[in-house]
Amino acid sequence: MAPRAAPHHPRRPRLRRGGAAGRHPRHGRRAEGGGGDRRMTAPTEFILLAGFLGSGKTSLLRDWLLLPEAADTAVIVNEAGEIDVDGVIVAEGGNLPMAMLSNGCVCCSLTSDLVFTVRALVEQRARSAATPFRRIVLECSGLSRPGPILRSLLPLSPLGLSVRVVTTCDASQAVQQARHFDEVAAQLAAASTIVVTKPDLHDPAPAEALAAAINPLALRVVESDRAARARAAFSPPAALVSAPEPPGTAHPRVAVLRATFHEGASWEDRLDWLEDLAAFCGDRLLRVKGFLRRPGSPVPLLVQAVGTLFSAPTPVATEGVTEGLVLILRDITLPELRAGMASSPVRLSTLRPGPALACGPVEAGCAAPFPAL
Repeated sequence: MAPRAAPHHPRRPRLRRGGAAGRHPRHGRRAEGGGGDRRMTAPTEFILLAGFLGSGKTSLLRDWLLLPEAADTAVIVNEAGEIDVDGVIVAEGGNLPMAMLSNGCVCCSLTSDLVFTVRALVEQRARSAATPFRRIVLECSGLSRPGPILRSLLPLSPLGLSVRVVTTCDASQAVQQARHFDEVAAQLAAASTIVVTKPDLHDPAPAEALAAAINPLALRVVESDRAARARAAFSPPAALVSAPEPPGTAHPRVAVLRATFHEGASWEDRLDWLEDLAAFCGDRLLRVKGFLRRPGSPVPLLVQAVGTLFSAPTPVATEGVTEGLVLILRDITLPELRAGMASSPVRLSTLRPGPALACGPVEAGCAAPFPAL
């Protein structure tokens, strides 16, 4: 018998504390704190633009800002260096409100700065009586991991943000970078949309294969036209769409697994297993997405996580849904996970090629700042 692996991380997701989305103020409603009697109208979207160093995040953002669809967009640029080169470039893209985070990488510095910046942007816009922002885009440092940034957004839950992650994947360097930097896998795994950049400089097929192998849940954008690429990257994807079949594994340290529950497993068994999964894997858990069913209920519930940050299970009006979860893990093998969670009422297997559920837009509320990613 294989030895039982010790839990890697003590944090457990608070899945049982999620209530109805209506618990939090929604678009156009008043929110308490900070603004007194001021009305805070939340943006429709909060887009976290991730991607490794030099992967083309700023170029993609500039291309987007030149499009008419980019109207009513606020931009937050995070630049870890003393000279704000990225900020200068983006500022040329249009007359858009911008706030600079100059105290280093968002995920490893005082994350209250990001919360303050978002609140200030929303409040300033509300005071000006201008049209509410349609979206706020945060361009992250190339070494940022999306998980900690998303966790830092928890204080913004009352704003009702619709949060998603867009990650750039460099056609010329991503495969090599993924071998040496864990941040690449974390950024790709967290994404709802992966944009293959620089296809004119290098064959995009290896980068697309890498993206599909690490995150078969994401919508993949491979466009040679820069305007079309930017439009596809920042436009909201369909809520539930099928992604193409993923190719063979392109990253030796990333496993994509499927989890299904034994017949007779209760709802508490399901929640307990998700909590145990987060505690066992810790930061090796990159992504979770799939459907659960309460025994006796015909309504499937969408469950998602980036890292150990879980959203509350969300009912979806989708017919013919099979219960099961897709897990994206780093540095954990299938035998290790089976041994570490041997007593759980779950069947674990390698994800077989086939249509996979792609990530769609998100909406805020419940126990996390968003019930889906």
